[in-house]
Amino acid sequence: MIATLSLSSLLLGTGLSFAATRDPARSEICEIWSGRLLIAGLGLLGAGLPLFR
Repeated sequence: MIATLSLSSLLLGTGLSFAATRDPARSEICEIWSGRLLIAGLGLLGAGLPLFR
């Protein structure tokens, strides 16, 4: 479950960072949320690593 949340957060953050280059009017908002989602995805991935021992 944590791996799925982490993967979806990372993919959504990557998609938003790509969308930030396409729409200059919304680029700042897309960059902020893509950064937050990427950090959240990496945090979830790090939190889930002890579960896979």
